[in-house]
Amino acid sequence: MVKIVSVINLKGGVAKTTTTVQLAECLASEFGKKVLVIDLDPQTNATISLIGEDKWEEIDRKGQTLFHLFNDKLKNTSIFNIDKALQKGVSNLSLKSLSLLASSIRFIDIQDRIADISKETEHMISPMEVLKSSIYSAITSFDYVLIDCPPNLGFITKNGIEISDYYLIPSIPDYLSTYGIPQIVKNIHDFAGKRSLKIRCLGLLVTKYASNSESHRRGMETLPERFRKIFRELQIPPSTLFQTRIPQANATAEAMDFEGFPSTFREKYGRTKSGNRYLYEYVIDLTKEFVKRAES
Repeated sequence: MVKIVSVINLKGGVAKTTTTVQLAECLASEFGKKVLVIDLDPQTNATISLIGEDKWEEIDRKGQTLFHLFNDKLKNTSIFNIDKALQKGVSNLSLKSLSLLASSIRFIDIQDRIADISKETEHMISPMEVLKSSIYSAITSFDYVLIDCPPNLGFITKNGIEISDYYLIPSIPDYLSTYGIPQIVKNIHDFAGKRSLKIRCLGLLVTKYASNSESHRRGMETLPERFRKIFRELQIPPSTLFQTRIPQANATAEAMDFEGFPSTFREKYGRTKSGNRYLYEYVIDLTKEFVKRAES
């Protein structure tokens, strides 16, 4: 059965998109899983990382991004076609089992009007159910669906939450990056209760960890208990930090460049080491832990 996971943080620059792409490529390449990335973020970074700018511009011109799906509901048009929009065999690793539903920067033009979808569809579709009503049946053949959400809890993000089994929070372990985490957990808990959803927190993943940073070390001393406290106060089943910490490394950002030409996953993420380990080893450990949590 497909497992659907939204990747969420309210703060930018915490490796939310990088985490999504790393997990997707590792699941497809190293674990033989059939994976779909749904890019809901108007910044389109996951899209560009997986298909490049030229291909994105082509499918945007053809009206086959998720912006067009939402815009169809606002304008009563039928431009978006799920079969044409589904990009297969993506990534510069040419992974046959990895697919993408692309985002568009034009999401920015309509994100404040998504609340009008209910009225424009004569209340047949809720603003939170555009994905569910239009593409859910087409994604059940995948093993994993990873949703790269915008850095907010607006209607677009709620479309991802609506269809998700879990949500994953990537964060740098400093105060500013973790400040909004209680808001994420509380808002998703409240939304899930109102919508009768069974979504659960998969965990908090520490990203861009710098072992020589005093603020990171202090953060790691307090973060596990601060995270547990959120769930205690809401009186809901707890979640925990992932044991794997993804280190800060320039090579990780460079690996997101579609114009690179790696021949394997391990080459793509193994150009440098952090400590005494290649970077790809951290991603594989993360993916093993991700699978164990998602399948439990």
